[in-house]
Parts: sequence; structure tokens; C-alpha cells
Amino acid sequence: MREDLYYRLRVVPIQVPPLRDRPEDIPLLAEYFLSTYWIRHRNKGAPFPKLSDAAIRALCGHGWRGNVRELQNAIEHVAVIVEPGTEIRPEDLQLTGEGESPATANPASLISTLLEESYHAARDRVIAQFERQYLTWLVNRAGGNMSKAARIAGVDRTTLYRLMERHGLQRSPSTGWVIEREPAIPEPSLPVGDGGELTP
Repeated sequence: MREDLYYRLRVVPIQVPPLRDRPEDIPLLAEYFLSTYWIRHRNKGAPFPKLSDAAIRALCGHGWRGNVRELQNAIEHVAVIVEPGTEIRPEDLQLTGEGESPATANPASLISTLLEESYHAARDRVIAQFERQYLTWLVNRAGGNMSKAARIAGVDRTTLYRLMERHGLQRSPSTGWVIEREPAIPEPSLPVGDGGELTP
């Protein structure tokens, strides 16, 4: 390597402050990353989700020790797991502090959203949310290889496919990422004659 290469490239040094020192940039960056990863990981035409005001406040108040890359990864995670057209809440972001896990970062956040529901409804929603997030993480980790995903989870492939079917998920043939299952197009019904017989 040429010894003078650094000085040839170093023309105008630019000092960029860390993300935590410029919170006014966070909403714009978050919207950009959300749009980018939604298009990348979801079906064409799927309604975009929206960051709620509370989610934006949570993003702006986070420490971002990992700088822009941490924000980028957090938004990509959301783009993979949230339902199309929904409003993204702070608990969907799974922001954690140093040494915290997503489950302990804000233990009251999820519970507070369930207090108005019955026990069975709240339990079913938590289980459904866990299964959906786990399946998405599992298949993505396995690179779309369903046999490998089943081995990691300790279940057979039939169980894995049944769970994905239940939550409207499928593996993208092109990328291997988990995506929303496209709704089936109903077959046109044949007209019925006066006597009740089908007419061509």
C-alpha cells in the first residue's frame, strides 16, 4: 500500500456526531429504513405499517450505543415481524439498554396493553405473538431451509408448516425470508339453472 494514500484521500475531513446527539434525525432515518426493509422482505403491495408517536418517542429517547447500524437493525426486525398496515408500538421495537434482554427492558409495556382483555384473550394474543416472532426468527436463521429450521426448533417439518399456515406465513421461494401468505383467489362459481343443475 502506498504510504501517501491516506493523505491523498484525506481532503476534507467530516466529523459526524453520534446518533444519540442528533435525535432530530432519528424519525427520518427510521421511516427510510422501514420503507426500505418493508419492500425488501414483504410481498409487493402489502400495506406499509406506520410508526406511532409513542414509538418515535421511544426511538428518540434510546441511547443508540450501536449508532445508526443499531437503528437500522431495530427497524429491519420490525419490518420482518409486524402485520401489514398496523401501527408500530414501542414494545414492537424491542429496544434494550446495556445488559438488558428484550424481555426485561420494559416488562410492563406488554402487560399494560393486555389489562383490558380477558385472561384467555390476553393469553392467546401473547402466544400468537410469540409463535409468529419465533417462526420468523427461526426460518430466517435457517436461511429458509425448513429441515434445518425444524431441527433447531426440535419439531418435525409437518408441525412447522402447520404453525406457519396458522399464522399466515410462508417461505419466500426467491429469498428464503418469511413473508405473508398471499390470500387465495376464489374460483368463479358456475351459474345454476332453474332446476338446480349447474350450467356451463
